[in-house]
Amino acid sequence: MTLTQCDNGHFYDSDKYPACPYCNTDLQGETDIVHTREGESPAIQAAQPAGPVAGWLVVTDGPNRGQDLRLGVGRSFLGLDAAGAPVTLSPDAPLGTRQAVLVYDGQAGTFTLLPGSSQQLCYLAGQAVLEARPLTGGEELKLGDATLRFVPFCGADFHW
Repeated sequence: MTLTQCDNGHFYDSDKYPACPYCNTDLQGETDIVHTREGESPAIQAAQPAGPVAGWLVVTDGPNRGQDLRLGVGRSFLGLDAAGAPVTLSPDAPLGTRQAVLVYDGQAGTFTLLPGSSQQLCYLAGQAVLEARPLTGGEELKLGDATLRFVPFCGADFHW
């Protein structure tokens, strides 16, 4: 891959494109980064975390009310599916679909909520999550139109 910068400051792979695909939209193809069809967004890659369960998010209001999202040890990426229901995402899911990251640190026995890389925000107790926030249990998160309650399994009393 040869990284090249065009006159407008865009970086692109000149081995793949003869000119900047951002400036010359006729060169753009369908990729995880560039979508030329209107209204189309990257496919959501929902997945259960690998390994043992560390906790859950239970949907208390909104799409998929009464369902739970399993949280694993390490990072659990959170987003919304096409119907607006909250899901745990595959680690390979496009960055633009990740609204938040819930981390269980097995060594410290702590949970932390981090902002995602999506333009859509996650809210904790009515406040936008813009920096790391500790979770202890019972907190309410908001993803899109869904409200979720955090239920830890691991913590001071038990951990994997």
